[in-house]
Amino acid sequence: MSDYRNYNNYKHSLYDDSDYPSRRQPPSRERQSGGSSGGGGGAPRKRRKKKKRGGVGRVIGAFFKVLGTLILIGLCTGALMACFAAVYINEVIVPQADLSMDDFPLGENSVMYYEDKETGQYKEMTTLLNVTSSVWVDFEEMPLNLINAAVAIEDKRFWTHPGVDWRGTAKAVLSMFTGGEVSGGSTITQQLIKNETQYNETTVKRKVTEIIRALRFTQNNSKEDTLERYLNIIPLGSGCKGVGAAALEYFGKPVSQLTLAECASLVGITNNPSKYGPYSFNRSQGVNTEEIWDARQWNKYRQEVILWQMLEQGMITRAEYDQAVTQELNFVRAQGEGNSDQIYTWYEETVISDVRQALQDNFGWSDERTDQIMQSGGLRIYTCYDPEAQAIAEEIYTDRANLNYTSKDGQQMQSAICVINNETGDVAAIVGQFGDKTVNRGSNYANAGHRQPGSSFKPLSVYSPALEFGRINPYTVLDDYPYDTRTGSAWPKNSGTTHYRGLVPVFEALKRSLNTAAVRIMSDYINPEESFKFVEERYHIELEPGRMVYGEWKTDIDVAPMAMGGLTNGVNVRDMAEAFATFPNGGMYKRSRTFTRVTQLVNGQEVTLLENNTVSEPAIKATTAYYMNTMLQGVFADGGTGASQGGIKGQHAAGKTGTTSENFDRWFVGYTPYYTAAVWTGYERNVKIVAKNNPALALWKQVMTKLHEDLPDKDYPCPESMRTINYCRDSGLLANEWCKLDPRGNRTASGSVFPEDYPENKPCTVHTAESTVTVCLDCPVLKADGSPSSLYHQAGPYCPEDRQQQVCYPNYQREQVGNASADDGLWRYETASAYGQCTVHTEPPVTEPDPPEVTDPTNPTNPTNPPNPTNPTDPNGPWNNWGEPSNPGTTDPGPVQNPTPEDQPDVPIFPLDPNNSMVG
Repeated sequence: MSDYRNYNNYKHSLYDDSDYPSRRQPPSRERQSGGSSGGGGGAPRKRRKKKKRGGVGRVIGAFFKVLGTLILIGLCTGALMACFAAVYINEVIVPQADLSMDDFPLGENSVMYYEDKETGQYKEMTTLLNVTSSVWVDFEEMPLNLINAAVAIEDKRFWTHPGVDWRGTAKAVLSMFTGGEVSGGSTITQQLIKNETQYNETTVKRKVTEIIRALRFTQNNSKEDTLERYLNIIPLGSGCKGVGAAALEYFGKPVSQLTLAECASLVGITNNPSKYGPYSFNRSQGVNTEEIWDARQWNKYRQEVILWQMLEQGMITRAEYDQAVTQELNFVRAQGEGNSDQIYTWYEETVISDVRQALQDNFGWSDERTDQIMQSGGLRIYTCYDPEAQAIAEEIYTDRANLNYTSKDGQQMQSAICVINNETGDVAAIVGQFGDKTVNRGSNYANAGHRQPGSSFKPLSVYSPALEFGRINPYTVLDDYPYDTRTGSAWPKNSGTTHYRGLVPVFEALKRSLNTAAVRIMSDYINPEESFKFVEERYHIELEPGRMVYGEWKTDIDVAPMAMGGLTNGVNVRDMAEAFATFPNGGMYKRSRTFTRVTQLVNGQEVTLLENNTVSEPAIKATTAYYMNTMLQGVFADGGTGASQGGIKGQHAAGKTGTTSENFDRWFVGYTPYYTAAVWTGYERNVKIVAKNNPALALWKQVMTKLHEDLPDKDYPCPESMRTINYCRDSGLLANEWCKLDPRGNRTASGSVFPEDYPENKPCTVHTAESTVTVCLDCPVLKADGSPSSLYHQAGPYCPEDRQQQVCYPNYQREQVGNASADDGLWRYETASAYGQCTVHTEPPVTEPDPPEVTDPTNPTNPTNPPNPTNPTDPNGPWNNWGEPSNPGTTDPGPVQNPTPEDQPDVPIFPLDPNNSMVG
């Protein structure tokens, strides 16, 4: 590759001296005055003739007059602008320009500590060396070839200029005035200052500030000190900051032992570490060839460029150059081979990220400067690390049997968890990925990953704001029924079903995660603007007010995103845990923390840089928090979305499941009075989750169960006294006598509310006397298949009283949406009253006559009036049918008045012939 070393020299002469022509004044006119004629008038005086000027002369004169005027204006304007510039630089730039080496104390490793629970003493946790490795090297230990290589390629006039290369700066200014980019011309001093501060804007102000700073910095610091610091902070790939760490990383030796070839190779990386870093995977087309070069070929090319510059500038001889070009570069690791250094735990890496951000927020440092301080600034970081809690989480999250799901495209399911100590707000445990942690600063779904929260967002965006504003209470009744047809069909649908229940109280809607109820609260009780503001200000979750996404306008200020969690950017696990911890904390929001303070070791003494005290702020009322705690426990109760998997035995556990519309993400965010934990599960590339149960809840339960071993059960405190309410389950108002007559059974229930939510003098409006009817139990309404239902036709005028029953149908309005129907639709007064009267009892009852008296043919006599045997009838007399004479007053009784038995006629005794009315 030695052929690629021919470069053009820059021409440095940018200005030529110019002589301006002298200014010419036009000739003055002499005014001739005429005398007066006296007396008889004298002869007029002769007028002097004007001397004619040539045409060319007049043009030239006019030109120089205008030119002179413009030059004068330019000089005046330039002077004025120079005055303004001087004032601006003095007032704005200079106060920011003074920097010295004392502003950047480096050279001492930074250490993390954690508090031992038993002794209360801080123990060393880890030394910060691996996120971006940095080993400080003094100038005296650096080879001359390394110093010359940096100067040759980055700033060839470094030793002679005052911190600013005016030739390069002039070129940059010329580029600016010709419409080019305001860049270029930066010296090693300027690059150092830019890396040490966070002032990286590509503006004129930044360039001017950088120049003034470089000049002042050079006045206050030696060239050797400047170069030492520069070589110790430059990025050199593979997580290396500075030549000390890079020499060990690439060549396995200290800087002092590097050869000329290795020095040039090392310095060449800083121009573009992803391209020239020997361990980079980058591949691209080479110079003057169609061949694709890998990172090591590019590193060799860059090395030879630097060696050629060193040769041209007289820093090395031709023999040294030839030897260095032919020397083979032996790197200690194969290309693509991983680093075997210590890997930080998820907690340690989170601490590094949090401290790093806090330093930038407080001191305005750049990324490079912050990394230097983190590694070599002698920091003492006191963390909130809980070894037992972190060990529990990592043990469960490294066992693939606990999340053994693989997608159709071969991805293994991923997950992240964040556990917060409710009392302190400290992060007790955090894991950013499932499986063994093999790299530093890899993907961290707990801190950085943003995924759609689905229904797990409802407690934050729907239920708690509506409770907070007094728009609902746990017994407010909502209609589990589609809201409209905005999607072309009944919308919304409930997760996994098109089934609707009808009127349900708020606490049941939450435990069943009914989308219909959430949409009704968002649309009818609060609004998306209120919800958006509430979530951002109370729970500190950043939402999207609106932006273009692939040509389509997206915003979270709408019913669907805020009611059902379909957010534009999603949320991360740690933010969700922080927000939900507000509920067990009685409505107080605590921003989670991983460290308590940061100090810096200066001359053997610790100087405090950061204090990170727990700060609590009221987010919601204590009464709102109590309602949420009570209702979210219902998720584990019968009918709740977490009932099948259950909560934590012996603990008052509460929480909320979450499933996105395409089933790409599954969530569970839950808590006890002790801890709050948020868990996300899904695939790195969105694929539908196929699982019998909620895998996020399964992981949550495993971690939280172990965390609560030996912890006594504890309930959530009630902030004030409550009132018992006997309410109707169909109206949420005070139950009345009619509520007990509902055909489905008694609809009254009891609960407790805070006094301000008691529906004083508000009886049920769903069950009233107007919707009370009498039905006939003998006439059920038939189902479609002809079988009887539990509904009955109204009693008619002929229905027996003992088969009649009084019922009160719920009477409320429901507008039909598409073809949707709800379970309680059959019982509505509007529907039930249309069934009509009884069809069984349609005529008056028939009265049966008394049965006739029947004479026993074996005993024809009248037992109540037997015949007198002593007064036998005269067989010759006129007798009637019943054995009495037709004219008893004229009957001759005969000579025998009292006949003896012997005198009685011998009449044979036998049954009367029923056909013979006569007695014979």
